[in-house]
Amino acid sequence: IAQLQCKLLDIHALLDYIEFVHPLLRTPPSHPPSINRNWMGCFTKSMEVCEAMYFAGVPIWLVCSEAYISLTMNVVHSVGLTYPDEIVRAMYMENGVAKPFPSI
Repeated sequence: IAQLQCKLLDIHALLDYIEFVHPLLRTPPSHPPSINRNWMGCFTKSMEVCEAMYFAGVPIWLVCSEAYISLTMNVVHSVGLTYPDEIVRAMYMENGVAKPFPSI
């Protein structure tokens, strides 16, 4: 059941991307539309991807070191990364490798 749910969520995300995001990436608006708060958003290390997703109305999470943030960048919240090793990965470890799903 979990794998079916995962696939259905993937399909739903792809349909949202095709309907809402892709048209805005092809023809970016002059100002960003309101953010869709139903989406988790995009995690990226690329400034180009960050800007494109921003102008498509996608919530964006820029992952970078503080040293690479320019003084002109508008940072709403700075968030430190946490690693939930004991919560998630430890449950699925096999010989030191995380395997949450069986190989197909």
